[in-house]
Amino acid sequence: MGRGPRVVISGIGLVTGLGPDAASTWSAVREGRCGLHLVDVPGVGPVIACPSPLEGTSDLDPTMSIQPRAEDEALDSARVGADLGGYRPERVAALIGMSKGRVRGLSQATRPDWLESWPGDGPRLTRSRRPFLGPSSAPVAACATGLVAVLQGAEMVRRGDCDMALAGAVDASLDPLLVAAFQNMKVLARHDDATRAVRPWDRDRRGFVIGEGAALFVLERADRALARGAAPLVEVAGGALGSDAYHITDLNPDPANLAGLIGRALDNAGAKPEEVDHINVHGTATRSNDPLECRAIRMAFGAHADRISCSASKAQIGHLLGAAGAAELALTCLAIRDGFVPPTLNLDDPDPACDLDGTPHEGRPRDVRVALKFSLGFGGHLAVAVLKRWD
Repeated sequence: MGRGPRVVISGIGLVTGLGPDAASTWSAVREGRCGLHLVDVPGVGPVIACPSPLEGTSDLDPTMSIQPRAEDEALDSARVGADLGGYRPERVAALIGMSKGRVRGLSQATRPDWLESWPGDGPRLTRSRRPFLGPSSAPVAACATGLVAVLQGAEMVRRGDCDMALAGAVDASLDPLLVAAFQNMKVLARHDDATRAVRPWDRDRRGFVIGEGAALFVLERADRALARGAAPLVEVAGGALGSDAYHITDLNPDPANLAGLIGRALDNAGAKPEEVDHINVHGTATRSNDPLECRAIRMAFGAHADRISCSASKAQIGHLLGAAGAAELALTCLAIRDGFVPPTLNLDDPDPACDLDGTPHEGRPRDVRVALKFSLGFGGHLAVAVLKRWD
């Protein structure tokens, strides 16, 4: 995945528990704010989570409000209007994934009282307001879904399958069934102070909390973006997809596979390991994930690993599950654009097995020319994206 025509991100739409758009979310991230708080989940009780700020604005499911908001922002920021930026509708692709479908909406739709109140035309489970007539798909790759969608969209543009792609993911999983399932797996963090619950790479880490939101990206060839007056944010230089093939939920403790995938992604992007300045890690704050990714980074980068600034964003926005990779990719794009590495909150006592620069507590300025984002999903889904600063 990479080489050939240069593909850029010309627009970003971002909705998280820290804000309904990219600007508000990024401002909160830079300031080190945390969006986690107690939420009452019917049938389950209070849990720490990072719900969408658009909660309650849809008649069926939060994704009905989240996805259009992110889509509008992505297209507006890319200067794509009603004419689709001058591209023919049949040359515009849409790749928008989610890890579990609209679970909350479907749960509501099976309630007898809700069935009785259906409008005459039935429930609205999808919403599309633009004539995208090109290739379309809804990737599903567990917690790597968002990153997989973007990498696939970039490759479609690079191959010439389409001229522009809207790619990313949306997720709203504060459903009683899903929350109870994660509780039974004992991966949800608990803490007296919600803002301190998620502690990536910390010795006292206790797991993640569910976040909601979306991130969508406008992808197009660099020369065509410039020709129509768009301002590229970053270049999607390349990436790689892989599988762990180890366990339905557990990660393979051997870091060699992930390290090798990082190496292939860099090679596909035409980037050298020593050029990487920043990595936004998966950072679930679980016992198995955090040491594994640190060992993989050290194996892939050698001595240069100590010079890379890493960030684990789930301590601020929660784990957006299917949309996690996309949302964290958006933060990585903004880190490159502004030359600022986001913080990892609650990294008070680093685990000796996580001996890299995790950017604890406060973000810091840094000239970021090349950055990585990787995601690791249940079922062994692995994805690595390489971004380069657009000069």
